[in-house]
Amino acid sequence: MRRFLASAVLLCAVASVATAASIYADLSGKWNLTVSTPDGSQPAVMNVTHKNDTLSGSVETQLGTAPMSGTVSGDSLFFAFSLDMGGQALTIRGSAAVKEGDKIDGVLDVAGMGAIPFNGAREK
Repeated sequence: MRRFLASAVLLCAVASVATAASIYADLSGKWNLTVSTPDGSQPAVMNVTHKNDTLSGSVETQLGTAPMSGTVSGDSLFFAFSLDMGGQALTIRGSAAVKEGDKIDGVLDVAGMGAIPFNGAREK
């Protein structure tokens, strides 16, 4: 009976690890983004380090480069960064869905400007 119980516990632990690995596909890498602003499409680059359900890295835009942090839940990612706009911090919050493993579609919530759509692909 003890062997059966120990085997069952081990099997559950292995299944949990396998499930966690599939939920949190590795999003690490360089992501080339296209942001659809009111002034037209703008390029950006998001450099991502992904560990468990946590994201970190940087975002490079025409307005500057800023550190980024966020989380992953299933096929969704949530992140935030702040850009210095002449001494004022402009906080930008993003959310996106992973598509086909190497593509994302999302929205940036920019204070005072509302939701701005973006999409991107991981550089190979």
